[in-house]
Amino acid sequence: MDATTDDKVSRWPEVRAPFASRRLRTLAELNEAGVPTYAFVGPLLPHFATLTELLDDLFGRLVEAGVGEVFMEHINLKRYIRERLDQVLSDQPEDVREAYLQARTKEHREQLDAIVAALLDKHGPRLRFEEVVHHDDNDALRERLASSV
Repeated sequence: MDATTDDKVSRWPEVRAPFASRRLRTLAELNEAGVPTYAFVGPLLPHFATLTELLDDLFGRLVEAGVGEVFMEHINLKRYIRERLDQVLSDQPEDVREAYLQARTKEHREQLDAIVAALLDKHGPRLRFEEVVHHDDNDALRERLASSV
């Protein structure tokens, strides 16, 4: 699940994936049929730090669909992804480019972590692995994934 309920926005990072509305409907159908589900929410895009209502809406819609657990990740800004993003962002306004630069900082991730924690408390789903995954810590991620099998 992209970190959005907006079908137009959901096509931006994953052009061939089903619309967000279809994913939510499928989660609801599975839960109604008795199949336990969880949602992968990611990447957390930089603008969620200032537009928290977007994540609030997403968590509310996931809970409405019967989701009780979410796996979340921060945006992966490893070099090969940054190089692609820099090309896309070069035509964007300065504030958008600055938001993606800030997303590379520990402070930005901590701010998003606090927002996510408050929204999870509000809506009730459990955070899988008890943290939002950050890609600079791949060894810890591998350990968590291995221990959950």
